[in-house]
Amino acid sequence: MPLPLPVSPLLSVLLALSPPAGPVITNGPLVAVLEDRRKPLPDGMAEVQPVATVRLRGQVVGQLMGALRIGTDTSDAVLQVVELDPANPYPEVLLSSFTGGAHCCNDTRVLTSSPDGRRWFEVRREPVNGGPNGASDPLGNGRYLLVDVDNRFLYRFASYAGSSAPSQIWQLQGDRFVDISHRPEVVPLHRHRLQEMESWFRQPAAQRPEANGFLAAWVATKALVGDFDAGWRRMLGLYDRRSDWGLSSCEAGYDAKGECRRPQRRYASYPEALRAFLRRTGYLPPAS
Repeated sequence: MPLPLPVSPLLSVLLALSPPAGPVITNGPLVAVLEDRRKPLPDGMAEVQPVATVRLRGQVVGQLMGALRIGTDTSDAVLQVVELDPANPYPEVLLSSFTGGAHCCNDTRVLTSSPDGRRWFEVRREPVNGGPNGASDPLGNGRYLLVDVDNRFLYRFASYAGSSAPSQIWQLQGDRFVDISHRPEVVPLHRHRLQEMESWFRQPAAQRPEANGFLAAWVATKALVGDFDAGWRRMLGLYDRRSDWGLSSCEAGYDAKGECRRPQRRYASYPEALRAFLRRTGYLPPAS
């Protein structure tokens, strides 16, 4: 799970809105208004979509259209006006909304301006697992970040319920989000995550089902703080040798039909599969 990082209540509102309009959020010259737009369907259901309208000194500069859901009375969304990219003169407007579904998805869109402040455009982050997730300032420097989890670990070595994942940290840079999880300045966040994970080791072995799902995330996080070797040695004494989850891997990717482009690779053991996975995902150098 991502780190529980605070977000200013003055700039972030968790929304379960009633039409026609939700709260008005102001930050400097920017004003963002969120509303739920509904479209009745012939079967008596309705489509609901959160829409954020953004004004700069009274003039509309853009809109963010959130995830469209069917069959709900309200949307599930987070709206913020925060500083995500100090390279331009204005704060950004973030709308994070939930698409619905058992494990999916968080749809995050940001309205930001060009460096001269004359042009506004939308930056969309690729949808990830989970519900709405706003930005936060975990480093305390005034620049807000997206702190989530690395979705590549989900289902990799355990079921969804048995999976864990290292924190993944994203920074807005112009027209894209950049993964800064491996940068030195965010190491304190990963150390805090390790402290949270320590409670797993204090549980009786019988209460630690699907250990391999947790250990994969823990070893990856140890690698992020420069302590991979110690983490690896501890994992070797704790992993479940009976589980074959994750020993087969489609490393060539899937085609349009959902079939592996080449025969799947089969690893002899969990440590072998885990080391290869950590290399592919950048947590270990290729020749480590």
